[in-house]
Parts: sequence; C-alpha cells; structure tokens
Amino acid sequence: MLVAIVALVPAIAPVGPISSPSIFASPSTDPAVGVDFNGDGYGDLVVTAGQEDVGTVKDAGAVNVIYGSAVGLTDGGNQLWTQDSPGILDQAETGDLFGRTIVVGDFNGDAFSDLAVGAVQEDSPTTHDIGAVNVIYGSLLGLTDAGNQFWTQGTPGILDDPEVGDRWGVPLSSGDLNADGYSDLAVGAQFERIGGFAKAGAVNVIYGSATGLIAQGNQLWTQDSPGILDQAEAYDNFGYGQNVGDFNGDGFDDLAAGAYGEDLDSLVDAGSVNVIYGSATGLTDAGNQFWTQDSPGILDEAEGGDDFGVHEGAGDLNGDGYDDLAVGADHEDIGSVVDAGAVNVIYGSATGLTDVGNQFWNQDSPNIPDEPESGDKFGRFPLGVGDMNADGYEDIAIGAISETLNSKREGGVVQVLLGSSGGLTDVGNQFWNQDSPGILDQVEWGDRFGRVSRAVDFNADGFMDVTIGVGREEVDGAATAGAVAVLYGSANGPTDVGNQLWSQNSPGILDDAEPGDQFGRWLLG
Repeated sequence: MLVAIVALVPAIAPVGPISSPSIFASPSTDPAVGVDFNGDGYGDLVVTAGQEDVGTVKDAGAVNVIYGSAVGLTDGGNQLWTQDSPGILDQAETGDLFGRTIVVGDFNGDAFSDLAVGAVQEDSPTTHDIGAVNVIYGSLLGLTDAGNQFWTQGTPGILDDPEVGDRWGVPLSSGDLNADGYSDLAVGAQFERIGGFAKAGAVNVIYGSATGLIAQGNQLWTQDSPGILDQAEAYDNFGYGQNVGDFNGDGFDDLAAGAYGEDLDSLVDAGSVNVIYGSATGLTDAGNQFWTQDSPGILDEAEGGDDFGVHEGAGDLNGDGYDDLAVGADHEDIGSVVDAGAVNVIYGSATGLTDVGNQFWNQDSPNIPDEPESGDKFGRFPLGVGDMNADGYEDIAIGAISETLNSKREGGVVQVLLGSSGGLTDVGNQFWNQDSPGILDQVEWGDRFGRVSRAVDFNADGFMDVTIGVGREEVDGAATAGAVAVLYGSANGPTDVGNQLWSQNSPGILDDAEPGDQFGRWLLG
C-alpha cells in the first residue's frame, strides 16, 4: 500500500486552470525537452485519471498536469482539468472517460506545447460512445482554457460521421506530417465500421495552423483508402497502435498505424502495421508499407493471437538521422511460454523502414535479466523512447505489466534497452520494479507497474526521464487509486537517485486519491 509520497521540493500552493497572460517566461523551442506547456525549458508531466468521478458524475475522467523545474517535477502550479473546468468546451458526463488517451503537440506553432485529450466514450445527443477530443493550448502560464477546442467526427468539415461505438480518440498521436511548422493530430477510431466490416478501424488526421487545429485539409485513412496496402476487415482495429516518426529522414513525419486484430490467412489476430508517409501536402499513399512478422527478412514469424502492432514507439535508436519503429507483440509466445510478449524493432533509412538489421527482443534475449513467463505481456503498452543517458542515441523502456515478482501477481516491471550506433543493445540494460533498490514504495499484487510514457526531460539536465504508470496502486487505503513513478536519467541511463512517486494524495496535488480513479493508468504514448 502506498503510504508516503516524496517530492523533491517543499510544497508550493497549487493553482487550477488559468487563462490570463503573463510575461514571466519566454517560450522554449528545445525539442529535447519533449513536453513544455509553459515554455520554461523544463518538461512537464501529464497524468490521466480516466475513471475519475467529477462531482457526482461517475467515470467522467480528469487529467492532472505537474510542472517541471530545475529540481525536477514539483507541485507548484499544478493543474486539474476536466470537461467541467471553467471555460472548457462540453461538460463532464457519466462514462466519458476524459483522459483515456492523451497526446502533446504544438498545434499552433507558438513554441508552447498543447494537450489533446480523448473522451473516448463521449455521447452525442442521439448516439452513444462516439468519442471526442478536447484540445487545450499552452501559454506562458501553462495550459489555459483560451482558444480550447472540442472535436468529434460531427464537427463541421471533418470527414466521416459519428456512429455508435466508434470510440473516436483511441488512440491519439501527433507530429508535423507536412513540415509546415505546426503539429498535426492523428485521431484513431478503433471501432470504426468500414463498409460492412465492424471494428475495422480508421484514423482521422487534423492539421495544425497558426490558429491551431483546423478542419481544412483533414484526412480519413483506413485500410480501404486508395493505394493503401491490404484491406479493411472486421475486427482489424486499424489505428489502435499508433506512433509518429520521420522514418525516411525527409523532414516530414510519418504515421505508423497498427492493426493488432489483423488476420493473416488462417492466423487470427496475428497483427500488422501500416506505415503512411508524410509530404508537403500531408500524408500520402506514395510508398506506403505493410509490415507483419511474416514480412520478408523480419525476425520471428506471424502466429495467431500475437497482436503484433498493439502498441509502438518511434525514435532514432542508432543515431543515423532516421527514426526507427519498435512494435509490440504482447501475446507472443516465447518457446512454450504463452503470452510472454516481445518487441520487433524495424530501422529507418533513406527509403523508409527496412528489414536491414531488424531485431526481435524478449525476456529470453541474450543477457536480458529475468525470463519469459506465461502472461507477462512484455511490450503490451506504449513503448517509452528517449535519450536517457544523453549519448546521442535514443533508448527504449518496455513494460511487462503482468510480470509476477516475489509471488506478487501482476506486480509489473520495466526493461530499459539502450541505443547505440548499431541500434538497441543489451549492454547496460536495466530491469526496474517497485522492489528495485532505492525505488519508492514496493511491489504489491495487481499494481501493474509498467505503463511507460515517452521520455521527457523534467529538470532540463540533458537526460530524458522515464515516467511509469502504476494505475492500480492502492493509495492510503483507496484501492486502484493509482500512482506514477518517475525515474530520472543520468549518464548511465535511468537511476533511482531522486526518484519520485506521485498520486492525487501527494502534497499540494489537486484532487484526492479515490478508489477506482486509476491515476496513471494512461500516460502519453
């Protein structure tokens, strides 16, 4: 049970959502920070409590924002956002799950990060669970309600229409797909019906501008889009796994859209990933790719139920200037060990992703600590990528949330693999859990430590830091209230020095830990 939360600095009086201007800081344009809502040069943390009750409204959802500083994350100026926050469009309703998905981008190009929040079970007046996305913009004082937006497939100009159960907003990703200096937003509709195929899946792309996201030029991508490899089929869940990177180094970000429910001939739910490349006009079908574990040269082979493509991570793991793609297959069997999980890494090149030098990682890989066990689900959730030791190569953190530790089922672990000129390597790899020396709290049954976020530099020391969700952590007697562990980077990668454990009961943090909130269950992907 979580009984103590330690922060690095004394409490500073928190404030709620703000909208007034300030001259206290200049915006940061350093992309190495990762997420910086107030432009002070320190990365900030977004944590969702997607099943937070808002007043008497059950499971409406909420998002906490904790700001960085020279000494790391601090409670000073932290915020709590819901659809009932002053000025925010729409309102909190039962079961909306506001915060089920989140992503950060600079949608208006002002050098302040902006936050897109999925409310994936949002209802329209006539239709259940269509899904929606709120966009909250950054400023000198952090996130503010000024100019916030509320998007659905029913927003004027957006392609397609809202339908029952689309769950528009699962997942979200962002990047500059047309290299115009404004981030663009990719919105998955995990359960979108395509033709007569239920839950085939789709992705809407909404482009940024000087005024923020706009409907003009938006796109709808499916596996039935002209020129796209493969075709839409029932239960493919195209777009559920999603990440953005510049895989061919042409300056335009590209979209990787996983379809973990893809059947390959008789192999049910083997999984696949479509890669759609960016251009001056945005995403285009030119040169698009379709990857599976049966693609020529790719290590391992497709098997029924592998769920290849369930989640991805993108970054330049070998420092060659091309982003690389890590693809989780969380139900991969390792030998006779069922659902142990694995990750394929496919490297970028001038022509895009290629099988050259691809890798296959699991807990049975040489020199990797621990071993594969049934149901570990190594690679199940978004893969945390960033340069954690500041050597110029991005590194990757991989969670196995169902790992059993010291007889504690689903205690969860995180494996860190460091990048090098040859790509990911076992040299210096790390194995973290809540029983690791120096780490706050301890392993308990069902904590599910291991939901990793993309690395962010919270203290601007040049080392990216790792955020790990513990969404079912018990906090002061509140079951599954949830918590988040933060491991700070160093020359040797993540370290226990100064590590933190945050919950809604941390001193100064807005709101309170309540049973079932699952704070930290979902982080930035």
